[in-house]
Amino acid sequence: MDDAGYLYWRNLLGEHAARFRRDPLGRRVQNLFRELCLRVQPTIGLEIGAHEATFSSWLKEASPTTRCLAFEANPYVADKHRDRVLATGVEYRHLAVGPTNGPAQLVIPTSVRHKERQLTNRMASLSLHTESDSAQTVDVESVRLDDFLTLEPDDRLVAWVDVEGATEVVLGSGPEVLRRTSLVYIEVEREAKWHDQWLDVDVARHLAGLGFVPIARDAQRPHQYNVIFASGDLAADPEVARLVDGVYRRKKA
Repeated sequence: MDDAGYLYWRNLLGEHAARFRRDPLGRRVQNLFRELCLRVQPTIGLEIGAHEATFSSWLKEASPTTRCLAFEANPYVADKHRDRVLATGVEYRHLAVGPTNGPAQLVIPTSVRHKERQLTNRMASLSLHTESDSAQTVDVESVRLDDFLTLEPDDRLVAWVDVEGATEVVLGSGPEVLRRTSLVYIEVEREAKWHDQWLDVDVARHLAGLGFVPIARDAQRPHQYNVIFASGDLAADPEVARLVDGVYRRKKA
């Protein structure tokens, strides 16, 4: 899919999404992703930008044999959730995922549009938010996904990515891992909210180069939404098409 094809798909699905309230549609898309994850029967689940690791905790409970790794770069968030998440069997790692192995600087906005933010907010990023009035910068350890994760020939992966504008450095760190991944759920923006960030079409172009096809999206905010990308063979499955179609059908009264 080229840029024009993705923009057509984005806008077409956006018209369908507009018929639903934001939160119910978001839940439908998340439920679709979860159902598809179970169909894939992954051996490894990745959650990058995990915060409280909701996806990893769900996947570990639903598929106990799956190795679930949750990466959270914000030290304040990691300290808050680490013990509880580790108790579920999820490997909760206080690490950033980025272009190099070693020290990196994480920017935690403390005020955005003149509204104060706690240090455990969800807006920490390897990039600076364009509407941040003040921020705290902390040194964190960063890893390249391809260097961190050793895969076996029979591994099957799914990934949840919510990295606040840092999609370029995160996706760029793991091309070999992504080639082994069947499903990616990722938050994207159609307008720049972080400095030098990839927009939605940049993410789609990169993932298309790795064989992914966009199959569903929600409507989180006017400038922001989540997309499910599937590997080419999974996207071509007629049953997957049926499940996707069900997301945008209103239930009969």
